[in-house]
Amino acid sequence: MALALDPRYIIEVRTSARPRPDMATIYRRRRMVVAALTLILTFAASVGIRSLASRGDGAAPVSAVTPGATLPAPVAGVDVSGAFVISDGVYVVQPGDTLWSIASSLTTGSIRGYVADLVSLNGGASIDVGQILVLP
Repeated sequence: MALALDPRYIIEVRTSARPRPDMATIYRRRRMVVAALTLILTFAASVGIRSLASRGDGAAPVSAVTPGATLPAPVAGVDVSGAFVISDGVYVVQPGDTLWSIASSLTTGSIRGYVADLVSLNGGASIDVGQILVLP
């Protein structure tokens, strides 16, 4: 018995026009994509951390933290020119100062009460270098 093929029913199957890349090329591309993404994420993380670390880190002008420097105009009628630490109920905030350290150096009584008075007189618990605090 012979098998006869009718040319009307033969279908030609064609492969795609471009050849499929070998596995080494695929792995190389994947590694390059992963390396690029890693570099991008590392850069973004370092920029993000640096910007978060510097948030609120506005440096005070040199004149505000230099002893004997000319300070702003009088505060509440008190002349603070030439004042660096304490002068007539006024304190100029120095680098490293906290409300608690200021209160502990200025009072012999209740530090907690003195800090509460400092917060209420100066509009909040946030202080900056060179800021002039009104003392209770």
